[in-house]
Order: sequence, then C-alpha cells, then structure tokens
Amino acid sequence: MQTEVDQQLRRWYGVQLGILVGAFLLQLILNGHGGSLLGPIIILWLFSAYIPMVEKPELANTWSRRRRVNHYLQTIIQFTFLPLLLGNLVVVMSRYTPLNERGVVAMAFAYLIIMWIPVGYVLLVPIKALIGRILLLISIVFSGVIGAHEMLTLLPNLTIPASFKIVGNSGVFGAVALVLMLGVVMQGWGYYWPTWRLNRQASWPVLTLIGVVAGAFVIWNAFGTGDNWATVFTKFSFKMQSPSLKMFLSGLEPGIAEEWLYRFSILSLLLWQFRQHRHQVAWAVGLSSGLFGLWHSANILAGQAVSATLEQMIFAAALGSFLAASYLYTGSFLVPILIHTLTDSLSMMASGTESMSHPDLFEWQTTGFIVIVFVGLTIFLLTGTRRQVIQRQVKQRLQLTDASVD
Repeated sequence: MQTEVDQQLRRWYGVQLGILVGAFLLQLILNGHGGSLLGPIIILWLFSAYIPMVEKPELANTWSRRRRVNHYLQTIIQFTFLPLLLGNLVVVMSRYTPLNERGVVAMAFAYLIIMWIPVGYVLLVPIKALIGRILLLISIVFSGVIGAHEMLTLLPNLTIPASFKIVGNSGVFGAVALVLMLGVVMQGWGYYWPTWRLNRQASWPVLTLIGVVAGAFVIWNAFGTGDNWATVFTKFSFKMQSPSLKMFLSGLEPGIAEEWLYRFSILSLLLWQFRQHRHQVAWAVGLSSGLFGLWHSANILAGQAVSATLEQMIFAAALGSFLAASYLYTGSFLVPILIHTLTDSLSMMASGTESMSHPDLFEWQTTGFIVIVFVGLTIFLLTGTRRQVIQRQVKQRLQLTDASVD
C-alpha cells in the first residue's frame, strides 16, 4: 500500500487501542478495582500490542520468532476481545457523559463495521506463511468479525434496541465488516479485489448452463418435497414457514461472508501458491472447497446432529467446488454470492429453521446425486476450452499489485 495509507492505518490502530484500553482502565478505577493485578496485565498486553504498529513490514523476513509469534497471539487476542472493550467504552460513555445510551450503542454498531480494518492490516499483512494466513482467517478472524455485533448485544450492562439485536444476531453487519477488512488485508498481501462484471471470453451457452443449474437447484433445495425417486424432482410446496427478515438476513450473511472468505481470499491464496503447478486451478478449487466443507463441522458445537453435519460437510464441499469454478469461469463474484445467498435464505425461510435435521436414507441418496452433479459440473468447467478461459482469467487476476506475496 502507499506509504501515507500505511501510516494512517497504523495511527488508527494505535489510537483505537489507546482509547479502548484507556476506557477499560478508567472503568477499573471507577469501580474500585484500580489496585488489582488486572490493570498492570492490561498495560503489559497493550505494550505488546503496540509492537506490530512500529514494525516495518518489509523487514518481516528477518524478524525473530518471538516477533512472528506476537502477530499470531495479537490476532487471536484482539479479534476475540476487542468487541468487549468496545462494549465497555459504550458503558463508560453512556454512564459518565451526557450522551444518550441508545445513540452510543448505534455509534458502536456502526464503528464495529470499520474497527477491524487497521487491526487486520497491522497484524495480518506481515504474516507470510500460507498455512498461517489460512488458519487465522478460518479459525479466528472470521468468527471474531462476524460475531462481534452479536457479542455486543449479549453484554448484560447494555440496553440494545430490538431492531439492533435482529440485525446484529444475523451477522450481516459482520459480513460487511469482513468484506472491508479482508479487502484491505488482501490488497496488503498483493491481491486485487474481485470483479463483478462477466468475463467477455466466457461462452453464453456455458453461462446459461450455470444459470439454469443454479436456479433449478435453489428452487429444488428450498421447495422440493418429494420423498421418493418418482416425485423427488416433480413435487414442490412453495409455502414458507418463516418468511421473516431474520431468516433472510441469516442467509445473506453466509452468502456474503463465506464467499468473501473462501471464494475470494482462500481461493486467491491457493491459486498463487500453486501458480507453477500444472493443475493449479484444480488444486486451488479442490482444497478451498474441502476446507469449506470441513469448516461446517463446527455446527456440531451448535447442537446440530452429527449425521446432519456430516451430510452438510459433504454437500458444502461439492457446492463450494461448483461455486469456485463458476466464479473463475464467469469472472463475476456476484455469481457465487447470489447462488449462496438464495440457497441459504430461501431454504431457511421455507423450512423455518437454520439447522439441518437428521437425514434419512433417501436424503443421503439425494445428497449423493447432488454431489455427483456439482462435481461433474466442476470438472466440466475446469476442462476443455472452459479451462483455457479460466486460466486466462486467473493469470490476469494474479498480476499482483505489489511484490508482498511470497
């Protein structure tokens, strides 16, 4: 990035940390805990958090192991606890200033959308290891950013308006925050943002095939009610159990955030990693889709049945491969976002639930069929003349903005 932008982001990072930690220390004093060990611990952590701000990223290859580890630790700590520090700042401002609590909460919700930009830039951009980047993005950064607004709504000493809770719990604000933060980080790593326009070299018959298959799948997935092979693709019920804003937003969040993480960030990182490999695109699509499927295993922790989660993982990996191949062929990032959003939103509104139920034998069979279709279409898109279109598209996208990618 330009030097001036780099300096401004570092200043923002430092001022933000100073205000959040200062408000926390003030709260300790006002609550009579100024003499506790927590204060010195927070100050020591603040010192370690400021170290990345003054480091020179161009010298990252010569850093000691301690300095490298500090970036990982700071990423884990800050993406986990900064929303709590922001919530504490809201409490301090609403209690000890004439500001209205509702207005302060609204400002906090808005600020959470942009708060992660300097944090991601300062802490993540200097990390060079591919595995380190991917692990942090999947395990820490995604959940921290997406869940930040919901964490704010759960604080017991804040009165959150009901409308804020609906949007906050849906993760949509977090999805927007992830787009902004990861966009800056990816640019810092040397990647262009994805485009929205269709690739002019793409064939219209192939584009039509992608659109027809995607549209048919979205409708069948949400409204298909057939319970045997004779009716599975002919029986539909277009009645929605929960056509609510909450359900729509709950589908919109993964449509934006998960695509931005897996089909933009991780796919781009893998395409660069395999740039010298003969099967560059196949490896990148396969690994990114496998990670996407594996990532859904976390739904077990949310109480979803193991069998349902396993089915979801297999289905997500197959769908992810189709979404990745469709994006690379069409050149438009709007394609996977629309398919993913419509798939999740319509199925949630039609079923009235965000969780999958225990699958029976026939559901496993239909899942297997859908997997075969998506994998087959992925192979079709990654071979023949379609592969040539994708290779040209990938080559153009990997003309990096700078030399920061190793």
